[in-house]
Parts: sequence; C-alpha cells; structure tokens
Amino acid sequence: MKKKYFILLICSSLILSLTPGCKKGAPTNPDNGSSLTFSGTITSGGQGFAEVTVYLSYGASQTRVTGADGKFSFGNLQPGDYIITPAKLGISFSPSNISVGSQSRSDLNFTASQANTGTEINSIAVNFTAKDQNNNSVSLNDYHGNVVLIDFTADWCGPCREKAETADQFYQTYKDQGFRYILIVIEGNPKVWADTYGLSFPVLDDNNRVIYNQYKRSNIPLPHVLDRNGTIRYKKEGWIKSEVEAEIEKYL
Repeated sequence: MKKKYFILLICSSLILSLTPGCKKGAPTNPDNGSSLTFSGTITSGGQGFAEVTVYLSYGASQTRVTGADGKFSFGNLQPGDYIITPAKLGISFSPSNISVGSQSRSDLNFTASQANTGTEINSIAVNFTAKDQNNNSVSLNDYHGNVVLIDFTADWCGPCREKAETADQFYQTYKDQGFRYILIVIEGNPKVWADTYGLSFPVLDDNNRVIYNQYKRSNIPLPHVLDRNGTIRYKKEGWIKSEVEAEIEKYL
C-alpha cells in the first residue's frame, strides 16, 4: 500500500512540474497588445481637408473630426469588423468608405470632391423637400450625418400597410443611435397614415410623385438605406426586414 502511495506521489509531482504556473492576478484572456489603431488623411486638391466628420461603425460607434491637416485616428479597438465613413454635406469621397478588421492600419486615405448625386446604389442620394404630416417642410439634407431609411407607400399597397403597423417600433429601436426614417406617401394623406399607425417620424406628401419619379422602380415598398454621408447602400423592391436591419446596423 505504501509503495502505491509513493508511486502516485512521484507522478503527481511530475505533472505539477510540467504544468505552466499561473501568476496571481494574471488575466484569463490577456490582451497581448492586440488593440488596434486605424488612421489616415482626407485631402482635397492635394491638401488636408479640415472639418470632415469621420464615422467608425459596425464593430463600434465612434466619431472624429479632421483638423487642418485632414488627419483622423481611431484607437484602442479590439480586432473585429469595422467600417470607416467620412461625411460632409455636398461632398463625395473616394473611396466612399473603407472596411477594416484584424490589423492596425495607417493608410486609410480619402480624396474629397464635389458630390454628384443620383438615386441608385453607391450614389449620394438626390435631395428632396416636401411637407410632412404636420405641414412642416422636410428635406433629406436635414438628416445628413444620420443613417437614413427612405421608403414609399400608398393607400392601395397592402404590404405597405402591414409594414406600417410596426414601423414606429422599428424606428424607436435605432433612433438614439443616429437613425432616421422618412416615409413618402405617393397616394394618400400623410396625416392619416401617421395617425392611423402612430408614426412619430416624418411622413411626407408626394401625391404629385415628384420624389417617387426620381427614385422609382416598378413596385413599392421600395426601401433605401443611406449611410451617414447620404450614400445609398441598399435599394430593393419589397420589404425584407432582416436585410434592411442588417444594412442599417452596418453604418450606425
């Protein structure tokens, strides 16, 4: 019996000697210097472009503003997926955004120029102005710097009415993160729509179809998701909530 105990004691000592020691207070998941920095410069005409708001989104939400040298930097970030989007009203950037991830980068450079607008994906959305349900004038440019969902609706559109029942709940989910919703009525009364479905965001009158004729395709709903510089990132007939939601979350 003593012999077996002695053998077990020797084996236990060997195992302990081969096992790495744990220092008191050492983290279970050490950082190992893995935090990331993303930096770059925005230029116009070869010079640094000041007062451009630069947004970090997707993996985290942060904002920087370029100084006279056009430089910006985001630091102390964990490895993950991020999108960097510069934004300034009336200005387009090349590239329009940059996706970054698991490695620090200092080459995130953008070139600014006067914006050319359009109504299709990757265009900066054409501005419009119309009266809302409270008879106030609302322009798309009023919401520059936010992630914006534009959609079209009409009295005869069954899917539009169904979607309207949960539209304000959808809006409330994201509004505090810089999200804005604009619903455009191409046939019907905006106040009736807002009152019927309890909509607290702008519901615009486009019964003359001035806006719709610029943005239209064959069918509605026709959701458009715009990033913080007003670039159209998503446009599709019909309403696939999971797709719309995923695209919004990328740019918040």
